Amino acid sequence: MTDFLQQKSVNSVAIFGGTFDPVHNGHLRSAIEIKEALGVGELRLMPSHRPPLRGAPGAESRQRLAMVAAAVNGQSGLRVDDRELRRDGPSYTADTLRDLRAELGAAVSLTVVMGSDAFNQLHRWQDWQSLFSLANVLLLHRADYPLAADATVTAFVEARRVADASELTAVSAGGFYELGLIQLPISATDIRQRLASGKSISYLVPDVVADYIAEHGLYTQCKT
Repeated sequence: MTDFLQQKSVNSVAIFGGTFDPVHNGHLRSAIEIKEALGVGELRLMPSHRPPLRGAPGAESRQRLAMVAAAVNGQSGLRVDDRELRRDGPSYTADTLRDLRAELGAAVSLTVVMGSDAFNQLHRWQDWQSLFSLANVLLLHRADYPLAADATVTAFVEARRVADASELTAVSAGGFYELGLIQLPISATDIRQRLASGKSISYLVPDVVADYIAEHGLYTQCKT
């Protein structure tokens, strides 16, 4: 597997993971706004290989990676990281952050971004408390997933809350912040359903992603 990550020296990195099935303009606009809100040197979009708490994606891992790589190509400050595809087994975030820490060192500010859908299930994640010793956590509110976190998680993060997103880059790990964005109302599920029905996805995904989907005949059957 080719490593698409463009290595460079930075003192603050954010990780925006997901299945990206497919990556769409909502993901990409959010990525830019997250990077600006945090003030990080680099934001890495990280496709999940085998997401533990959801069904198999509609496209293969290598195809989803290729679409993300094409979508962010040439965009300053955005990178794609393929490390979860290079690791066998389920894509546990704790393992990914340990790997990143070993690569980046202890001094670099590392922030993992998760949507409210993921945060609501955080208590089910493997070794979830360790995330805060390895990285900061930025909670991204999603209008389609109202916040309903487990009480244990809510109590755990409260003591780690900071007043502004930019404060996360001042520490290497351990901070927590909730960020509300005006998100584009675009859904990967809707895109897959449109493709299965023969409908247009123009302006929902970058042209290079639409071209890749058409070239490889992806999502011809409806996936939820």
